Amino acid sequence: MRMGPWAPVAGGALGLVAGVVAVLLLAGRADGYAEGLSLTLLVVGLTLLGAAGVLLADEVRVVRRGTSDAGVRPQWVEATAGLVNGLTPARLLLGTSAFVLFLSAYAAA
Repeated sequence: MRMGPWAPVAGGALGLVAGVVAVLLLAGRADGYAEGLSLTLLVVGLTLLGAAGVLLADEVRVVRRGTSDAGVRPQWVEATAGLVNGLTPARLLLGTSAFVLFLSAYAAA
């Protein structure tokens, strides 16, 4: 069973909640513009990370199902090869979230 179309939105919302909790805990320590920008980038990065986690879980499920069905249907191997080797939306979102979290740490320094 594949996840529904709202699963990345739910993962993003979970990341957003984690980001807001982090901002509430660190808001008293942000004195200047750089610290505020860092907290904003932290929220965006965690939101992207939450959505990427859900998409990666769905990608893994599709690959596992494809490899188990490969003995019965060899064309599944061809279909899942792109997921294993290529740049998928989940991997792109994960890379983007890592970059935004790096920018958050850089802005705080």
